[in-house]
Amino acid sequence: MKSVLEDIVNASPVIVFVWKEEDRWPVEFVSKNISLFGYTPNDFISGTLRYSDIIHPDDLEMVTEEVEKHLESGDEKFNLTYRVLTGKKDVRWVEERTMIHHNPDNTYYEGIIMDITSRKMEEKKIIDGALEMKKALETVINASPVIVFLWRAEDDWPVEFVSENITQFGYEVEEFTSDKLVYGDIVHSDDIEKVRQGMARCVAEGNREFTKEYRILTKDGNVRWVDERTKIQQNDTGDVTYLQGIIVDITDRKNVENALYLEEKRHEALLKLYAMSDSSIQEIMDYAREQAVSLTESKIGFLAFLDETETNYAVISWSNGKQSSDKAPAESYSIWDEALYHRTPIMNNEYLTEKDTDPKLIQRNLSVPIFEGGRIAGIVGVANKGQDYTSTDVRQLKLLMQGMWNIIQQKLADEELYQYMEDLKKSSEIKSVLSDVIKNSPAVVFIWWAEEDWPVEFVSENVTQFGYTVDDFLSGKLVYADIVHPYDLKRVQNELAKRIDAGQTDFNQEYRIMTKFGDVRWIDERTFIKYDENGTVTYLQGIIVDITERKHSDDFMHLQYDLDSVLSSATSNGEIFNRLLDLALKITPLDSGALYLVDDKTGDLNLVAHHGLSEQFVNSTSHYERNSVHTRLVMSGQAVYKHHSELSAITTGKNLRYEGLHGTAIIPIRYHNEIIAALYLSSHSEYEIPDKSRHDLETIAKQIGKVLSNMHKEASAQKEISDLQILIDNVKEGITVTDKKGALLYTNKILEKWIRYSADELKKMDITDIYPLRYRHVLDSVNKPINQNRPYSEDIRLYSSTGREIPCRVTFKNIKWNEKDCILGIYEHINTSATSIHDT
Repeated sequence: MKSVLEDIVNASPVIVFVWKEEDRWPVEFVSKNISLFGYTPNDFISGTLRYSDIIHPDDLEMVTEEVEKHLESGDEKFNLTYRVLTGKKDVRWVEERTMIHHNPDNTYYEGIIMDITSRKMEEKKIIDGALEMKKALETVINASPVIVFLWRAEDDWPVEFVSENITQFGYEVEEFTSDKLVYGDIVHSDDIEKVRQGMARCVAEGNREFTKEYRILTKDGNVRWVDERTKIQQNDTGDVTYLQGIIVDITDRKNVENALYLEEKRHEALLKLYAMSDSSIQEIMDYAREQAVSLTESKIGFLAFLDETETNYAVISWSNGKQSSDKAPAESYSIWDEALYHRTPIMNNEYLTEKDTDPKLIQRNLSVPIFEGGRIAGIVGVANKGQDYTSTDVRQLKLLMQGMWNIIQQKLADEELYQYMEDLKKSSEIKSVLSDVIKNSPAVVFIWWAEEDWPVEFVSENVTQFGYTVDDFLSGKLVYADIVHPYDLKRVQNELAKRIDAGQTDFNQEYRIMTKFGDVRWIDERTFIKYDENGTVTYLQGIIVDITERKHSDDFMHLQYDLDSVLSSATSNGEIFNRLLDLALKITPLDSGALYLVDDKTGDLNLVAHHGLSEQFVNSTSHYERNSVHTRLVMSGQAVYKHHSELSAITTGKNLRYEGLHGTAIIPIRYHNEIIAALYLSSHSEYEIPDKSRHDLETIAKQIGKVLSNMHKEASAQKEISDLQILIDNVKEGITVTDKKGALLYTNKILEKWIRYSADELKKMDITDIYPLRYRHVLDSVNKPINQNRPYSEDIRLYSSTGREIPCRVTFKNIKWNEKDCILGIYEHINTSATSIHDT
């Protein structure tokens, strides 16, 4: 049986030992399978080796201490893990399981050891993989906009950990982890109390998550909006210990939200103004001034109308309630007058104390002129916004005030004409008087019978501006409904019926009419409904005013705003090209087209964006060579407006009728007399593009030219910078740029290679950090000749990160770097041996 057991043990990976409790643990017995480690039992039994001789030297002390500890504790058995050396000096990990035996004569150990090297290697792989994963996660986080924090649950949240990308706000990790700053220090003073209360409420309610949007201050004092998402960590007793969260910069999103909010507020204000038809001019002014203050987040507002001479304010509205209809000299309101004198909006974000006003009252102000044609009709001013006024404030005031002025002008015209009609409606001279009053006016007067399609009883002679004669209507040849645009007729009929059912006496509506020549014109109609004593409608009095130009102006202002949006929100060239094309296609009646760029080298035209066209058509027209008819048409520099069939016949020679295109424009896009692109635009519904649309398209093309030229310049400038960097990185001399105090601002690649530091490491160092002590007198003597604008040279040695000294000849000289006085150092390596610095 003993022989069988020995065979089993010797065939197993478990090695049996019996050690004596003596110095270095002499071996009394060891199983034959010790040969697994390259030894024989006789190596130990003979005393040639003791067990401590095969324990790894780095682990021997630990094993000795553990054994002594178990002896002193009176333990009967223990387990250990350590390394041993094989007969070939290979390192193997073993797990020992030992029992302690005490005899009256001596103490000895019985134990087994098992080779666990494979298991240890697997554990190491797992640990190494976890470390690599941790490193990868840190790299991803630090390269992302998401900043990770671990805060202690104490007042204003001291920081236990923050990711390195906190530098995007100008701070260093050490500023927080050293407790130089707590997180509450960077939260905006207007938001800190809300954040404290929100977190306290969240904790009190037992919530595990906290989210909030608020403002923080960057290190240079700028305000940024952040979105915080935090997990609340608690211990076993329920006490909050840590707050683990992230913050993300959402400033851009907040700016967009604010811009949309202001647009919505302005539209609401204009709608309210349009509804104030029964209000006085003073009431309209007061409301418009209140909205101007609100839209710009100001504290003070001023609005005044000027007389025809632009020297006296005729009607005034103040924020403090003061108002006057008496004329007052314009110069008595000097705070707002710069816009009047310069005839342009004036922003003053650092108000000068020598102004004719109390500097304690006005910190900053903005004034904008209100134009009627070339005349300044009024001035709007706001003051004391909490932060600087911007071009957005100017735009909001311009649009709001222009809308207000249009409403007031319409009100004045309506009141004047209404009064004339009321005074003269029963007079036999009504036709001649009205004709004399309005024959040269843009407002056409109608009297319609309250019958189907509105037969005309009277129309003023200036209806000729639409191509019709008075007789066309009075003869019954035409009724008014005949000239209303077919698409708008049902809406106009329904609007009138609704007003009559409601018992109203007057209303406004805008719609389109057709001129005698087939053109479409927008008009604003003001209608007065006349009832008899029984409440039956007898006739309708009205005026119509051509507002086509205003409609086009409103549309074009919207297009200009869209162009600004293209530049601020697009993330790629392709997106910019598509948005520029979409912008052009907002002009009526265009609904499809393409944008081509001129190749700088070949002169060919290449399609970069298209909309509303089939894939077959795009494939057929995606490229035009330099000598093609299409390209020559573009390079002529003249816009071409034709039916698509005519153009395709002379440009491609292909039958492209399947696309169903009609009115078509080819518009060259130029910048500084150089043609750089072209628009190819068409309509599926209209056979000709109107003159007004042509003007708008050519204006948009000029704007697109500026955008494309700027894109080209930016790309060229970036390439020049890249080429210059490559040149600097490949010179054989080392280069440093330091400020006057010695802080390293720039190093080139060759110097970084010499001294074995990365660019990021060097930017955190002072130049003295790379100088041995015995050469630092050089730095003390640099400034004197440098300050006298003379270069200074000396042979020195630099320190590398490994402690190696590198012999160099350095020349220092004054330079301007980012508009600051700095010192340029040029280091020429001095070969003192056959070994190259690049070999080190």
